[in-house]
Amino acid sequence: MKILKIYVENSVIGGYFDEEFESPTKLLFDEFHKENYKPVISAHVMAELEQGAPDDVINNLNTIDYEIYQINDEMYNLAQKYLDDNIISENYRGDALHIAIATVIGVDVLVS
Repeated sequence: MKILKIYVENSVIGGYFDEEFESPTKLLFDEFHKENYKPVISAHVMAELEQGAPDDVINNLNTIDYEIYQINDEMYNLAQKYLDDNIISENYRGDALHIAIATVIGVDVLVS
């Protein structure tokens, strides 16, 4: 059975401690702990978390065995294409990069 790779961006990681998103996020993390899904993050996720995420959020991320990808020119260029073609608003530049990263690395699901 193929294990789905799931790109997890920073708001999902923080959602573990957010009353509104806590329940589904904890279910997702339970699936990661059971190794039913493979969590995938990027250097972009780490940079966003390092810009002010509480320690409990970062510590919780470290409880799962995730793959981390560095950002390359193809990812930046695709994100810029999304913005240039008005597929994604300039107000969501960071999200455009998350989507481009997930696309380039070929994950099965992007969770946001």
